[in-house]
Amino acid sequence: MEDDAKTDVMDVKRGARLCVSFYEMFAASALAVSFACGLIMFIYRMKSPAVVAVIVVATFWFKVATMVFIRFTTKRKSGRFFYYYKNVGMSIRWLWGMTLVFDFLTYVVCMLIAYQL
Repeated sequence: MEDDAKTDVMDVKRGARLCVSFYEMFAASALAVSFACGLIMFIYRMKSPAVVAVIVVATFWFKVATMVFIRFTTKRKSGRFFYYYKNVGMSIRWLWGMTLVFDFLTYVVCMLIAYQL
């Protein structure tokens, strides 16, 4: 029973390391877009609630569009790296899902921090 717990912990650590190394391929561009959306929110945060709502919707769709663009360009440019993740037993869908969820959460945090400042 103890060996199973150690194996599970090792799998979680290995999965986290693989997700981080996968995210590093496009982290600079993804984080730049999140910070740009936060900057836009920071600039327009003192406007009326209707303007803030429009800014949130516009930056949300901008972030979604850039996430889709990043996904397709990374898939096209770094296709050979996907073989590595397949060979170590990681699902490409799971990697994309986890990294895109993390990337979207950074967008949400940037927007919240910019609005609160």
